[in-house]
Amino acid sequence: MEPDDIVKSLITIVGSFIQDQLLDQRKRDIQKEQCGERLAAEDESNNKETEVRYSDQAVLANLDWGMDALEEAINTSNIETKMARLDYAEKMLQVCAMLDTGDKTAGVPNFYLSAWAHLNLSYLWKLRNNVTNAVLHVLEMFSVDPFFSRIDFAPELWKTLFLPHMSSIVGWYSEERHRVMMDLIPDLTDLSFTVDFDLYFNESLVFSMRPDQAEKLQKLEKLYGQSLDDNTRLYAKYFKDCMNYGSATSKKTIPMLPIAEPPMTPLHGVSRKIPDYVKFGPILPKNAGFSPVLKDKQNARESYSLNAAHTSFKNLEDSAAWVNQEGIPEETEESPKFTSPKQEGNGKKEANSILRLQSTRDIDFKVATSPEVHHDFSTGSADSDNETKERPKSVRKNFAHGDERNTSYANVNKGALSSSREGDFGSPNFGSPQQFERSTQSRPPKDFESPNFGSPQQFERSIPTQSRPPKDFVCPITTQIFIDPVTLETGQTYERKAIEEWMKRGNTTCPITRQPLFSNILPKTNYVLKRLITSWKEQHPDLAHELSYPGTPTSSYGTPKTSNLSQPRRFMQATVATSPTSVISQAAIEAIISGLKPFISCLCTSEDLKECEAAVSTIAKMWKESNADAGVHACLSTSATVNGFMDVLSSSLSREALSTTVYILSELLVADDDFKEKLTSIDPDFETLAALLENGLFEAAVLIYLLKPTFSQINSHNLLPYLIQIISSKFQDSKDHEMVMSPKDAAIELLDQVLNEGDENSRSFIALSIISADAIPDLVTCLNKLDIRQSVLSILLCCIQRDKSCRNLITSSIDLCLVLELFHGGNENLRGMCIDFLSELVQLNRRTLSNQILQIIKDEGTFSTMHTLLVYLQNAPMEQQPAVASLLLQLDILVEPRKMSIYREEAIDSLIDTLQKKDFPNLQLMALDALSSLSGKSYTEAWLLNLAGFDKPYEAFMENEKLKMDHEEEKAAYSWEKRVAFVLCNHEKGGIFYALEQCLKSKSINIAKKSLVTATWLVYMLYNLPDTGIRDSARKSLLNQYIYILQSSKNLEDKILVTVALRSFISDPGALGDIGGFAKVMCKTLRKLKKSSVIVSDIMKTLMNLPSVNAAEMWSASEGSELDSSMNGEVLSLIYVKCRVISSHSDGTIKVWDASKRDLRLIQEVREHSKAVTCLYVPPSCDKLYSGSLDKTIRVWVIKPEGIHCVQVHDVKESVHGLTADTNFAYFYSQGAGVKVFGWSGVTKHINFKQSVKCLDMIGDKLYCGCSGFSIQETDLQKTSTTTFYSGTRKLLGKQSINSICIYDDLLYAGGTSVDGTSGKVFSMKSRVLVGSLSGAFDIHCLAVSNDFIFGATKNGIIEVWLKERLTRVVSMKMSSGVTKITSLAADAEGEMLFAGSSDGKIQAWELN
Repeated sequence: MEPDDIVKSLITIVGSFIQDQLLDQRKRDIQKEQCGERLAAEDESNNKETEVRYSDQAVLANLDWGMDALEEAINTSNIETKMARLDYAEKMLQVCAMLDTGDKTAGVPNFYLSAWAHLNLSYLWKLRNNVTNAVLHVLEMFSVDPFFSRIDFAPELWKTLFLPHMSSIVGWYSEERHRVMMDLIPDLTDLSFTVDFDLYFNESLVFSMRPDQAEKLQKLEKLYGQSLDDNTRLYAKYFKDCMNYGSATSKKTIPMLPIAEPPMTPLHGVSRKIPDYVKFGPILPKNAGFSPVLKDKQNARESYSLNAAHTSFKNLEDSAAWVNQEGIPEETEESPKFTSPKQEGNGKKEANSILRLQSTRDIDFKVATSPEVHHDFSTGSADSDNETKERPKSVRKNFAHGDERNTSYANVNKGALSSSREGDFGSPNFGSPQQFERSTQSRPPKDFESPNFGSPQQFERSIPTQSRPPKDFVCPITTQIFIDPVTLETGQTYERKAIEEWMKRGNTTCPITRQPLFSNILPKTNYVLKRLITSWKEQHPDLAHELSYPGTPTSSYGTPKTSNLSQPRRFMQATVATSPTSVISQAAIEAIISGLKPFISCLCTSEDLKECEAAVSTIAKMWKESNADAGVHACLSTSATVNGFMDVLSSSLSREALSTTVYILSELLVADDDFKEKLTSIDPDFETLAALLENGLFEAAVLIYLLKPTFSQINSHNLLPYLIQIISSKFQDSKDHEMVMSPKDAAIELLDQVLNEGDENSRSFIALSIISADAIPDLVTCLNKLDIRQSVLSILLCCIQRDKSCRNLITSSIDLCLVLELFHGGNENLRGMCIDFLSELVQLNRRTLSNQILQIIKDEGTFSTMHTLLVYLQNAPMEQQPAVASLLLQLDILVEPRKMSIYREEAIDSLIDTLQKKDFPNLQLMALDALSSLSGKSYTEAWLLNLAGFDKPYEAFMENEKLKMDHEEEKAAYSWEKRVAFVLCNHEKGGIFYALEQCLKSKSINIAKKSLVTATWLVYMLYNLPDTGIRDSARKSLLNQYIYILQSSKNLEDKILVTVALRSFISDPGALGDIGGFAKVMCKTLRKLKKSSVIVSDIMKTLMNLPSVNAAEMWSASEGSELDSSMNGEVLSLIYVKCRVISSHSDGTIKVWDASKRDLRLIQEVREHSKAVTCLYVPPSCDKLYSGSLDKTIRVWVIKPEGIHCVQVHDVKESVHGLTADTNFAYFYSQGAGVKVFGWSGVTKHINFKQSVKCLDMIGDKLYCGCSGFSIQETDLQKTSTTTFYSGTRKLLGKQSINSICIYDDLLYAGGTSVDGTSGKVFSMKSRVLVGSLSGAFDIHCLAVSNDFIFGATKNGIIEVWLKERLTRVVSMKMSSGVTKITSLAADAEGEMLFAGSSDGKIQAWELN
């Protein structure tokens, strides 16, 4: 590959890795916790009295602070905060990244801290969108510390980037290790070189190794780990060279691809599978700290690949000599290769390197495809020296071949379950009989101490070696023989009471392995181990009594239990038909029975497992040949035979033998129900089958199902993940033995049983588990099977009810004909389930897709679906009628509603009748749900609230569902809603509104809320449809209830829904009069809702303009604080812009106030004019401010959020008393007649007319001036011509003038001298017609206009308020300071705030409602 291609690949792979880490906080927390555990372990291993330098503490603190700052940056959405935290994190992390890797900090190797810092720096650069730097930091991490990078920091990334280049090293190590192991395993003369020796490797071999063999294996592991690290550094450097290649700073040569060369060239290729521990090398546990890595002070990298999973690394340097505490096995010509250990009295400790081999085996036992919880049912047996004693038979026999050994289901798990995902269950190679059972010699770590339980070392020293019990029989905590052994998910076995106390003390890890325990519920008793202990006790009664717990009778060990199983909810009985004219004659049957006897005898008595497995295979064939004859059944149904079968199930490791045994027992169960009693009397039957299912034997699900287990049994064994795994697998039945039913079918039936018998919480958990396991498509496929179709449908329905999003997945692949066939041919309960399922499917948020599904339901099937639904509706139970009616109605209105439809009439009648059943609130809820589903929106309430401007619920739903509606989808949805609303509203002249009225009166909160949503939706749609005379019916039924809810409800969303309905009603003149009667009652509530609903203003505006409504009663104004600016003189002008109020004063000061709240707050004060600032003007763009002053200047200001800034000063040579402006000119008036036009270039023109100008305003290219003589002059600025817009009537006494002009919404408002009780006029700009007058006894000095009101201020401190629509006076207001001249007014456009300035320097604010 070219360097550019390698760079692209690195950016993609590493970028994806970092992105996953950033998205998954749990991964980061776990990694930090594990690394912290390693640091803590190292701290504990150091001398506590050693003083840590302050500089070392600071370095560790920098690392911790840097990671905390990085987490804050990841979690914040504020960009500025994110950047600041990233900068801080970079400074902190760079301190650790630049450490000297050959030194230590506070006892911790610097290469570990540096690598950890580089990993976090890669996250940091990814957040900055610099993937290149992120990749470089990751590569630097692998360069600085390749070992911990591949086992702690980024193991998966190492496998992707580096492992493909290490194939030669891995192959060399596999071959060398294979060669060493071949010398240890007995009877391997006939095995090939490439055989999987892991099947033969066990702990016995570890303790039988000679010192030279142990040293050889230790050196091999050390050399292998070092080789992996060296080549990781080599390739990391190559990748960095590729990243830096082509830099513009210097000319560089193309990087050369390195070659990973192993220490030795392998002689043969290794074809077997390479386990994970071979890929990574031996794994160092977190609780081991760094001591193995720092063992050799001369070379800090030399030995950190040593594995220490089951031992402490304390005093590792002193354990050079390998001497087994219990003796070294010696091989002679006379003795077998696999011998028991001999006693040796030197008492030296075991070498740690040998124990490390066991940890390697533990890693190999983990299977990637197994579910999370894994139980390792390990067993142990006594060591034998020179002779073997014959032990008495128990209820279950223990198989032996020369030596007494142990079995472990881990091998079943490895051999069978590893292939379960592909569905190819080949029989694994379980080795020779000598390897069937093995002796387990597990030891707790030397540093493990449990308070109050003693220590294992004291236990070993107190008992002679010849008479010690096997170590697997002794609890590592209590040092006593097990009474109730339990095997944890980590594979370690403890006494139940001891591990319970361990967990009650707050511990969450395994005492031996220190691995986290993910479940706080202990598994079932390890019965296999318990029976072996019982057998050993019978052979050593004296020693057993001595080592038993005080007061605990040893005779109770191994007592068989009988499981009493109750009948499940339903059971699919498979029948075995035997023809009376069978081709097998009676003689042939007798021959078969005779032939069976030796095999049955072998099964019942033989101690050889292989013989028993062969007997099972022969019995299965002969049973099949007998065609399930009753005589053969009787022979196989004896208690001894059943015991033999169960022994094979509990002990065999052959998948073929296990599946054959399950096949036979299943056949016997189906043929005779009484056989179940014999099978369930065996101890422990269900536990054994559950263990087999957990370990990948899917056929065990069939036998479990046929045993008809209870819900508690299935739930207690946590079989759920395994049942789901079976459903998702591609399992194929054995060609030799076809099971009575498929394991997948049995799993579905069991899953259906658990769903139907569990409570709501368990149902929800199971449904989510199915969805998360992506098992929905596999379940849909199983609908093709008629026998389990009902169970599949039940499971799918439960999943839909729990998570609506899986409807899309089901509809994309389901064949609805199968469901319709089930509906047409099913009973009442099954039909009800089909209806519920179909009703859920058609409630998709995509209307076009829902219509397609409805069309399929309508057209498919042998019989008419609509007719079948109609007949079923007339006879269905009451609780099923709403769903049937809803589905039938949707099918009917797929096309435009016709004048008459029997289906529609019956469906709506059924829904209305159900709504009126007051005594059955559950039925009312079902009917309301059915009506809600008809709208085609699962988010109807959120949609209605969004119409009112309350958009949070709607936006949250759309974001959660990731729903985007295109134009076609919106069009289809609206068309559907109109059809539904039309047929519902017009049925029986609006009878549904009366039914909804009754529901609104219900005492049930749920019923009232759902009926409110449905009624509001119908009212909204009703006023979007042509009027068919139904609106009166809706108003009469619902209006009073809406008013009651508006006044009494404490729920904000309920009140907003009412405003949506009222907004529809006020468009109807008939309803408007009725609503007006409630205006006084509603006004206070509507004012409070004004900020939450945008349509409230329309409602209040409409009500206030009703002739029957006293507007003053609906008026409300609350005073804010009065501000005193008297030190700046009079307030000559006020203007409102962008939540700011700007005031000008007679001393030349301009002030800027924050008006976002009720009380004004001063944010800026400027004084650049030398004399009084008489006027202010802001253009429609709101970006500039123009100020005119008596100092004969006009200043131009820029408006910014923090205040105003003067950018231009123009000398106009005359005093400015009022002005307006545009981009080219400023128009102002002074003391003389006419208007001055000042160009920004400095040229002044004069527009001359006779009257003195008192005020002016401009719109477009027209300037309007209010003049003396109560006239208004209009000037065309393009032509500079002037005409009289309005000429007032002259009076004999006094002078009349227009003092204020305001243009708003194509209307001109003029206020001035009061003449004949009129102080203001309102004109139409287009027609120049007088449209109304403002009544008032006092002269108007200044005007302000908002969307709804007109405000006029007088010289005596009174502010008159008129309705803008009706021009009727509402109220009069006064400033707090009393009688004073109001010089200026300002109001916001919404009419929510009013501001007034006075001649005594006061500014008053009001909040208006």
